Amino acid sequence: MSKVERLETLKDILTVRCKMYKDRIAFLEKDIKTREYKEIKYDRVVEDIYAFGTALTEKLNVINKRVAVIGENSYKWFVTYMATVCGAGIIVPLDKELPANEILNLIERSKTEVLVYSSKKKELIESLREKLPSNFIYIEMDKEASDETSYSFDMLVEEGKELIDTGNTRYIDMKVDKDEFRILLFTSGTTAKSKGVMLCHRNLTANIYSCAFLLPDIKDLRFFSVLPMHHTYEFMITYLNSIAGGASIAICEGLKYVVKNMQETKPSVVVAVPILVENINKKLKKAIKETGKEKLVNSLSKVATGLNKFGIDIRRIIFKKIQDNFGGNLKYFFCGAAPIDDKIVKEIESYGFNFVQGYGLTETSPLATATDPQHNAIGTVGKAVEGVEVRIDLNEGDSSGEIMIKGQNVMLGYYENEEETNNVLKKGWFYTGDLGYFDKNGNLIISGRIKNMIVTKNGKKIFPEEIEFLINRIPIISESMVYGYESADDDTDITVAAKVTLDEEYISETYGSIRPSDEEIHKIIWEEIKKINRELVSYKAVKKLEIKKDEFEKTTTLKIKRFAEMQKNK
Repeated sequence: MSKVERLETLKDILTVRCKMYKDRIAFLEKDIKTREYKEIKYDRVVEDIYAFGTALTEKLNVINKRVAVIGENSYKWFVTYMATVCGAGIIVPLDKELPANEILNLIERSKTEVLVYSSKKKELIESLREKLPSNFIYIEMDKEASDETSYSFDMLVEEGKELIDTGNTRYIDMKVDKDEFRILLFTSGTTAKSKGVMLCHRNLTANIYSCAFLLPDIKDLRFFSVLPMHHTYEFMITYLNSIAGGASIAICEGLKYVVKNMQETKPSVVVAVPILVENINKKLKKAIKETGKEKLVNSLSKVATGLNKFGIDIRRIIFKKIQDNFGGNLKYFFCGAAPIDDKIVKEIESYGFNFVQGYGLTETSPLATATDPQHNAIGTVGKAVEGVEVRIDLNEGDSSGEIMIKGQNVMLGYYENEEETNNVLKKGWFYTGDLGYFDKNGNLIISGRIKNMIVTKNGKKIFPEEIEFLINRIPIISESMVYGYESADDDTDITVAAKVTLDEEYISETYGSIRPSDEEIHKIIWEEIKKINRELVSYKAVKKLEIKKDEFEKTTTLKIKRFAEMQKNK
C-alpha cells in the first residue's frame, strides 16, 4: 500500500484492502469454548460483513435504520459496525458500562430500531424490553439459534451467506455516500450532558489517511485491543487503521488479562490511555525492585538512552526480559485521551519502547495531532497529522488560547443540536474547548480545558490540569481533581481546592499493617501540597484538601467526570 493512497469510503476497506491482504491474519480472538486464540483472516472478514449486511437488509428489512451495538470488544462488534455503515444504516455504538436507564435514554434519543448486543449484556437488555416498541429488533451475538425473542448473530450470518450464494448481491452492490451521516457517537460527558456527534465515511477515511503517515510499517504490526471499542480513539487507531493497512488485531479478554494476553499474542502496538500506561510502568518498576537490581537497571537505562540519541539503539537487547513480559515484540505505545507525565514516558522509552502521544476528540474522528514515534517530542502532543490544520485562537496578553482544528476529519455536527453545532463550527474551523499553545518547534502543548478553567475575581486564570499534574506525583495519591471553590457565606476570592484518592497499594507497601490514621494521611499529603504551593504563584496555591473515600466517577477512557463530581459538591 502506498502511504498516500486515499480511501473514499469505509467500504473501500472491503473492496480494496481486504482483498489485497486476503490471506493475512486480521483478528486474533479467544474462542469461548477452547479458551485459545483463534485466527480470522481478511477474506473471512469481508465474507462475514457482506453476509451480516445482507441478512440485515434482505431478511430484517434494515435499510437506513439506526443500529445500536453494545458489548465487550469482539470481532462480531466490528462486523456489526462495518455491515451497518456500509449499507444497512446508521451505527450507534454504546458504552457497555452505562446503566440501563442511560442506555434506554440513548436508544430513544438516537431513534434506534435495532440492537446488537453481547450475551453478557442479555440480562440488562431484557430489562428494557417493556419500554421499547414491540417491533424493536434484538440480535444477540453469542446466541446459538434465533427464536421469537431475538435473532442469533451467527444464524443471520449463515442466512446471509445462503442469500448471496443464490445470487442476491443487492447489499454488496450498494453505493455509499462518503458525505452522508452514518455514525452517531455519544460523547462521554466529562463536563456536561453527552452530545451526539455525527460522522460520515469521509471523516473516518481522512483519519485513516492521516494515520498512514505515523506508522509506516503498519502491515507488519499487531495491535492489541484493550480500550472499549465504542470509543472513536480505539476504533479508529486499533481497528480501522489496522484493517485498512493490512495489520492484525489481538483482542484482549479484559483489563485483568492484559499481561497474560500480550504474552499469548505478542503484539507490537498498544493503544492506551495514561492511567493504563502508568499502571504498566508501576508493575514494571515493582518487578525490577523485587529483583534487587534497581540501581543496575537505572544505570543501564541511562546508558542506553544516551546511546540512542546517537543512533545506537541497544535498549531491546539490554531489556529483553522486560520486553518478554509483553510478548517480546512490543514496539509502540500509542497514548491519547489525556496528558501523561513526562517522567513516565522517558522511563517507558528507556526500556526500548517507542511512545506516540496523540490528541483529538470524537468530533475530529478523532486524531488531530501526534508526536513522531522515532523522535518523540516529550511533553507535547506533537504536530498536526497529515491533512489537518491546527491553530490557536489567542487573545492579546494570554499565553495560551482555544485550539482550533480544520480538516476532512471534522464532524458534520451535533445530532439534533443546531445551537451547539453553531457554537463550535465556525467558517470551517472546529473550536475544541481545549486550551493550548505551540512550543518553539511547532509542537502543540495542551494547557487545559476552557470549562475546567478557574478564573479568580480579579481575572487571573488557573488551569486545574497543571496543578493536578504536580499533585499526582505525590506517591500516596492515586488521582486528583482541582477545582475552584467559593464559600456561600464568604465573598472573598475563589479558593483553589483539590479532591484526591489514595494509592492503597503504596500505603500498604510503605506502612504495612500499621496504617496511618486519616488525620495522619491528611497531614502527609498537606505537607507535600505545601511544597507544591511554594513552586506556584500565590493565586494558584491549593488552599483546601479533600480525601475521597470512594473512586472518582469516570468515563470509559478513565477520565474523571468533573461535571458529576462538581454536582456532588453542590
